Amino acid sequence: MMKYLIPKILHQIWSDKEKPLPAEFAKMAETWKYDYPEWKYIYWNEQRMNDFILEYFPQYWNIYNGFPLNIQRWDAIRYLILYQMGGMYVDFDFESLHPMDELLCDKICCISREPASHSKIFKNSFIINNSLMAAIPKHVYMEKIIHHVFSKENLRYAHSIAHFKDSVFNITGQWVLGRIYNSLPEEERKKVYLIPPTYINPFDLSLAAIAKKGCWDRCLEQSVREAYAIHYYFGTWAK
Repeated sequence: MMKYLIPKILHQIWSDKEKPLPAEFAKMAETWKYDYPEWKYIYWNEQRMNDFILEYFPQYWNIYNGFPLNIQRWDAIRYLILYQMGGMYVDFDFESLHPMDELLCDKICCISREPASHSKIFKNSFIINNSLMAAIPKHVYMEKIIHHVFSKENLRYAHSIAHFKDSVFNITGQWVLGRIYNSLPEEERKKVYLIPPTYINPFDLSLAAIAKKGCWDRCLEQSVREAYAIHYYFGTWAK
């Protein structure tokens, strides 16, 4: 019999320091609340994030505030949240289609993979995305990500990179997750479930752009046949 090992807590982050949560994101958040009625839902605003770090990870406070970009802080804190509390983290530009019980049951750590077309652009065999992650508390993968992200060496590196997206991907984002994953011993890697993109990232950037315009066609419909969720890649952090 399958059972949940990952705590039933749903986390979403939006710093309200500069602007409130957009209405379209609030609408998509409702799809997660609807599909996961038994899960505790936590909306992490600026004050809640700051209070959390000061209470549980005060040793990282200076590094957290030392990152040159806000998105780096929002990336970094999601690892701390999952390490401390466990549960599932989901970006606000995700829409839930169906509960992911079949994917999450009996798992202790799950990370989303990006579509194959994105991997080809960057000439990688696969890309791990931190936009949707689930884990038990104190998971070793999250622990190793945290040790790297919150190192003084990583902070110095963050201030040396001029290109905006490179600074995000290399310091707190996709490339960090990939490097740490590849460095895990084989037995630890086997315990990290890389969720196939057909299940939660059925659209690549080009298809997501079409969907956001409301121009659904047969190609889009076929893309979501096996999907439990859709990532629309709003990329508000890059604007």
